[in-house]
Amino acid sequence: MSFLSIAFLTALPLAAVPILLHLFDRRRNVVIEWGAMQFLMEAATRRTNARRLKQWLLLVLRVLAIAALVMALARPMLPGNWFGSSDRGETIFIVDNSMSMMRTVEEISLLETAIERAVTMLDDIQPGDSVRILLASPYPVWAMGDGVRVDSSSRQLIADQLRELHPTHGRSDLLSALLTAIQTEIEPTQQRRHIVLLTDGQGSDWSIADEAGWKQLREMLKSSAVPTELDVIELDDHSNNVINVAVNTVQTSRTVVGVDQSFTLVAQVQNHGRKSSLPASVTWSIGNEAEHTSRVSGLKGGEVRDVAWNHSFSKTGVFALSCGIDVDDELTPDNRATVVVQVVDEVPVLLVEDAADLAEIQQDAFFVQAALGWIDGEPLDERGVFAPQLADSERLERMNLQGFRAIVIPNLTDLNDEVIGKLHDFVSNGGGLWIALGPRSDVEAFNEHFFADGDGLSPLGIDCIVDEETSQAGTQTQKTTIDPSIAKHPATLELADSERLDTSDIAVSRRFRFVSPPQGEDVSVLLGLSNGEPLAIEKYVGRGRVIVQSIPLRLQWSELSKSQAFVVMVQDWLAYLTQPQATRHNLSPGDPISVYVANVENREATLRTPHGDDVDLTADTAGDGVVFQSSRTILPGDYILELGLAGDRIPFHVNRDPQESNLTPLTTADHKLLAGLSGLTSTTTGSAFISTNHADPLWPLILMILIGLIAAELLLSGIISRERFGSDPIAESTEHWTEQQFGVPAASNSKITAFETSRHGANIEQGQLTEEVGAN
Repeated sequence: MSFLSIAFLTALPLAAVPILLHLFDRRRNVVIEWGAMQFLMEAATRRTNARRLKQWLLLVLRVLAIAALVMALARPMLPGNWFGSSDRGETIFIVDNSMSMMRTVEEISLLETAIERAVTMLDDIQPGDSVRILLASPYPVWAMGDGVRVDSSSRQLIADQLRELHPTHGRSDLLSALLTAIQTEIEPTQQRRHIVLLTDGQGSDWSIADEAGWKQLREMLKSSAVPTELDVIELDDHSNNVINVAVNTVQTSRTVVGVDQSFTLVAQVQNHGRKSSLPASVTWSIGNEAEHTSRVSGLKGGEVRDVAWNHSFSKTGVFALSCGIDVDDELTPDNRATVVVQVVDEVPVLLVEDAADLAEIQQDAFFVQAALGWIDGEPLDERGVFAPQLADSERLERMNLQGFRAIVIPNLTDLNDEVIGKLHDFVSNGGGLWIALGPRSDVEAFNEHFFADGDGLSPLGIDCIVDEETSQAGTQTQKTTIDPSIAKHPATLELADSERLDTSDIAVSRRFRFVSPPQGEDVSVLLGLSNGEPLAIEKYVGRGRVIVQSIPLRLQWSELSKSQAFVVMVQDWLAYLTQPQATRHNLSPGDPISVYVANVENREATLRTPHGDDVDLTADTAGDGVVFQSSRTILPGDYILELGLAGDRIPFHVNRDPQESNLTPLTTADHKLLAGLSGLTSTTTGSAFISTNHADPLWPLILMILIGLIAAELLLSGIISRERFGSDPIAESTEHWTEQQFGVPAASNSKITAFETSRHGANIEQGQLTEEVGAN
């Protein structure tokens, strides 16, 4: 026997309360010798024994009633079908509709096979049972949440609903799907449940590392209110000769570029199978138009290779760029990946210049301007997307910073509290801030205002200025240089390419030393030094980002500003800092779409999802324009936002998880681990797990018994009460009562009146009267 609410059993000792009350209410008896009572001994003895029997029976009924109430609240379950309760049940089909289920076997996808398997099983479900359908990707979603009773007409309806299911490009969460199915509310007339999971057995969808979740599943199966059977049907034969070449991702260091500005796209191609693949062609497309084709040689099992393409746009707009590989494998949806790039005229940035009266090469912001393609506030023939504007520290206090995407301080000087507060608000609202420490930076002022015990803009405080020593090793000179490989960061991907850039050759002669973070706390490092210490660190403040580096952006303390890598560093880091304020077109599942449109008259838009569904959006007012927002982005794939009657189409892309391309199935060890964690046992075919929990609820029977006990207690109490006090009206005189009850004249037995009219009665023995103390 098991209990669904075993905590109520702690109240079982309350069943002893009637006994305790009976013992507490008992009163001491005093024996009074009275010879006249011998005439009534025989009749009184019979009456007393019968009354005692009824009182003990009443006490037992009260004890059993409290015990039954406690047991009913604990909801006991009896293993097996003790009451023959197998007449009406429910079947829940859990369909794995992840991308791996689009794999074809004998020209039929596994999802189609799963659906036809479910339709076949539907024919075996007896009339009167109900059916539900639950999808497992990208998270548990009911395709048919309300149970449909099976009959001659509804079978076809359920079959049509199954055949209308769509696959996604995401992963499945099978553990959550099983938990969702088990926790589904049970109908009052339902006596059993059958859960059928149809999947391809892909190992990455099973969340084997979540031991707590699988143990919870086992406990929920054990405590299920109705007998529950779980079947896991694996549709794949798990052949080791699977070939699956996928384009995992397409990345670019800049998702916001300028007109005619060249940028590089890198596609990661991987063979997720075990067999080597054949050479294949790779095609780059903009929208649906092919733009460039190259070849990639065959890949060994598990091998990863990068394919690059340089491109530029001659006009502004938002463009979806895709890379597809033409390969004959069993899973085609992952042969293509997309990235969305926005092309703009310019992105305004602010450079703080406090040495404008010095020669050009001695100015703080001169080399940063040059790296952006500007000199003396004028653009060069070849420039990037960033348009710099100069301002000194005093002017910074009076400026409106909201018109800029990022602020660069090439050589930090003392700033007052008002300016620092404005910088903090600017970053919190999504702006980017780049602080470079230099000769005019004060240690105490920086630690007090910018670090502020961890509450400021800098993630760490600074200690002091360090002069890096140059050591001699034989005939070679060893310098402290920049190490771009110390951390893998999106803003340093190109800087780490030592074959194209001289980043690792840049010597640092002097710098500020950062204070080490407290033990157990991590700091995001963008660049490090060859001695292992950080050179540039990062902090998120509100929606924005802050980069703090320990050397200035000018010809002092290092060779950085005259290196080849400096131009790439300035462009990439500004692109990284300005991302939060730019419209995000490349999203992860669940990330919201948010688009600002300056046209205040356009307040309607339509979002088209990867499944072709249209979602109507209404704009929210924001400043001089409107904002369209939607969180319907859980499905990986391409989204299109159409704005009003004009029909402007803005592309968005939700990235898929590359792990879904890994078709490696559950191993034998995985099956054993799942059996140990969840209590599921493998079938002889190795294609299913089955867990049954046949138990009938006992508490309905206990509740009926409780009703019977209460009724019997009330009946018996009434009988005892009538015997004790009688059913006739109270007599006007004691003489009449004495004569009626005992047949003895009142005058001859004056003591009997006092005896019989006591509250609790009396016990009579030969020649004695036992009178209760306290009756008088």
